[in-house]
Amino acid sequence: MTETHEEILIIRRGETLDVVFNRPEKRNALTPQMYDAIAGACRRADSDREIRLLTLRGAGGEAFSAGSDIGHFQTFSSFQDGLDYESRFVGVLTELEKVRVPTLAVIDGVCAGAGLLLSAACDVRIATQGSRFCLPIARTLGNSLSIHSVALLADRIGSSRLMSLIARAGVMSSGEALRSGFLSDCATESEFATLTAQVSRDLLAAAPMTVWTIRESLRRIRTRVIADNDDLMSMIYSSDDFKAGVDGFLRGERPLWAGV
Repeated sequence: MTETHEEILIIRRGETLDVVFNRPEKRNALTPQMYDAIAGACRRADSDREIRLLTLRGAGGEAFSAGSDIGHFQTFSSFQDGLDYESRFVGVLTELEKVRVPTLAVIDGVCAGAGLLLSAACDVRIATQGSRFCLPIARTLGNSLSIHSVALLADRIGSSRLMSLIARAGVMSSGEALRSGFLSDCATESEFATLTAQVSRDLLAAAPMTVWTIRESLRRIRTRVIADNDDLMSMIYSSDDFKAGVDGFLRGERPLWAGV
């Protein structure tokens, strides 16, 4: 059974629920409607006891997801729109982290921005050897991440690597992601389907309550000291730099940062 939301496919394959980002022409850039569909898939997995695995993947073979669709940011009229956007996205990450079944991110190609965070919220991440991971916001948009997102990524790849990845707008290879512990496995394109099938079988065979309780314990450890950072997000989303970043990105021009 397949639910079609045009930009996202939710496909039931036996005991597995596949969430497929379906905008290959946009490198699977994520829209607010796609975030809602991801959250809906989590709720479906929670309510259907026959579902034992939830997977995320991108269509087209070039990208898991290049991140949020930047065109959406043009609709922002005040910093409150930025705060609402971050709150909505954190809600999706939280639903993904709390879903009762094991979760698997199947990454082939670019995994950037919000796509990187969605994969980070999964229990297990696998990728093709040519996949690339990045957070280019300090070079492109001039926005920031919620403190929830910062804590999640710092937990997955380490604070020093995260800071370098953002400040230098670097790209992490699959090999680096594997060595950092972000990925559990990677494989060549020709071997990736076999790897995906094997990891899926492993997760389907796992005791779901064991996986969930360990994941939830780790989430509680990570979030126990998370503070509010609405003041930082308000400053970012009301800045001239953010407006210049969005406009420059959509025009294909590199913005000139003023620091205000």
